Amino acid sequence: SWQDLKDHFKKSGHEVTRADILKGPDGRSKGCGLVEFANIEGAQKAILTLNDTELHGRQIFVREDREDRSSGSQGHHAGSHFSSGEKSQSRRVYVGNLSWDVAWQDLKDHMREAGDVTHAEIITEANGRSKGCGIVEYATEEEAQEAISNLTDTELKGRMIFVREDRETSSGTFHGAGGSHHPGSSVYVWNLDYSTSWQTLKDHMRKAGNVDQATILTGSDGQSIGCGIVVYQRPQDAARAIRQLQNSELNGRPLYVREDRMQAGGGRGRGRGHHGGRGSPGGRGGRGSHSSGGGSGCQVYVGNLSFDTSWRELKDHFRQCGQVDRVEVMEYPDGKKKGFGTVRFFKAEDAMDAIDRLNGVELQGRELEVRIDHKVR
Repeated sequence: SWQDLKDHFKKSGHEVTRADILKGPDGRSKGCGLVEFANIEGAQKAILTLNDTELHGRQIFVREDREDRSSGSQGHHAGSHFSSGEKSQSRRVYVGNLSWDVAWQDLKDHMREAGDVTHAEIITEANGRSKGCGIVEYATEEEAQEAISNLTDTELKGRMIFVREDRETSSGTFHGAGGSHHPGSSVYVWNLDYSTSWQTLKDHMRKAGNVDQATILTGSDGQSIGCGIVVYQRPQDAARAIRQLQNSELNGRPLYVREDRMQAGGGRGRGRGHHGGRGSPGGRGGRGSHSSGGGSGCQVYVGNLSFDTSWRELKDHFRQCGQVDRVEVMEYPDGKKKGFGTVRFFKAEDAMDAIDRLNGVELQGRELEVRIDHKVR
């Protein structure tokens, strides 16, 4: 309690005027607190004599408090706000791969090793749960660069963190990007849960590098079609995402990541997002159902499928080429998959686009064979 904390710090031999335990929105202690002395000498003596002493069976650490608490805030963020203006951006760093239980104070204390931290913030979900990353602002640009150089791959609460420059704006897009990107800097991500937002996708993909922009592709009804585009600052980061985030889990589903093959031609984002909705009503994405669309040349044969590929995963993969009418993964009478299937589009040009773009492309570890299905009835 605050009284226990106050009594412990009285051992410094100086007058304690106030002691507070910092708490989360649920009223539970965050495991840290603030102690105010009547004079500077008392605070300095406490740092010298009470650091690493035991309180209720745990060794505590004591450091100077560098927060401006004039606003009286001791909530989720660091008690102050980020600075505004172009120059302030260069003083901020993005910190990734944080343990879920790292609080802003933990982050701030760790990052102080590089200089004077003016603000530290843990990025959270709407329910208050950490997303495993945060933003730290330093007093100077040099200190921010020091953090990038010296604190990347240091350990915080059992996890190796990485530190990079923060180039995000409040709108969620890359600061100063100007709408142009380096070739090879974007990736296509599919098998997304339909509830995944662009922010959730962006935060997940940040594990590989600085994200310029994340877009969830949507159907004509405005709903997610289970895939998206992520644009990185550098092609190296995009390549790292393909290597390191392949089959990583987001919202309970494994993600599949590959290079974005439409990036050079533009027209990405919302334009591609309107290719295809969630399929026609009636069961499993149109499997086994009749349709008014899909005439001659609209159906493709897909071979060399993994036996783990479901009709939904196959459909999500082919939606990037156009609106899918029907998907079928062939099975034996006992339910075992045969390793091939068919995809029917509403338009013949979308079927041809699928052949051009997806033949030889890997899905779940196997290179697909995609060609016109000449046996279509």
